[in-house]
Amino acid sequence: MKAELKQLIALQNTDTRIRRLKADIEAIPQRRAEIEREFDQRAFEIRALETERDAAQHERARLETEIFEQRKRAERADRNLMSSKNAQEYEAAIREADAARKTISQLETTLLEKMEAIDQAENQLKEREPEVERMRTEMEQRLKELDEQTRSESEEITARGIEREQIFASLPVQMAALYKRISARIRDGIAVAEARNSSCSACFMSLRPQVMAEIRRGEEVITCDNCNRILYYVPAEQKATEASATVTPNVAA
Repeated sequence: MKAELKQLIALQNTDTRIRRLKADIEAIPQRRAEIEREFDQRAFEIRALETERDAAQHERARLETEIFEQRKRAERADRNLMSSKNAQEYEAAIREADAARKTISQLETTLLEKMEAIDQAENQLKEREPEVERMRTEMEQRLKELDEQTRSESEEITARGIEREQIFASLPVQMAALYKRISARIRDGIAVAEARNSSCSACFMSLRPQVMAEIRRGEEVITCDNCNRILYYVPAEQKATEASATVTPNVAA
């Protein structure tokens, strides 16, 4: 195969890998949001218990404050009762003290209910604490993996960028300009495509037998008559070799 064509293929493979890496990184914020949303959905019942407990605690504090105020009211009524100078003042103090104590009794009943609700919610939360911890640990692990992926892929993008510049700089000016022009014009950025089954693998247009024969020889840079991409051919035996190279050999036990 012509050396320039090999360089163009290498350049295309590098650019394709860089685009995929960038797409992965751009998708990570959305994936993080999905993981966090999944945790929120799975922890919905637990969050409902926490909300119920917090509301009960808030109401408990309000009731305790009101009971305190009503006790002060009852104490004040008792003082007025002791210092009353006539029947009218005496009866008014009696009514005030009775009303305060009745209100206190009602508030204490409600307070007891709230305290029971708090205890019940706390017990349920304690029972489900291992479940929450497991879900949180799982979420944090998945987020950590995304952070590691971002770091690893960012490093690879930097390395691939250096590799790309080296390949691009080694191309003849005319070939570099052709590649750049095609890449800029085509939306997917694929300027170099494989000719497969007598067709362009990018636009799927059939190739004339003479054109396919020239592509097989690989002595010239041939472009697709339909999409104008640069075409190349990979022999079947080369594909088989490359495929076998990607298979990890079994390790004897």
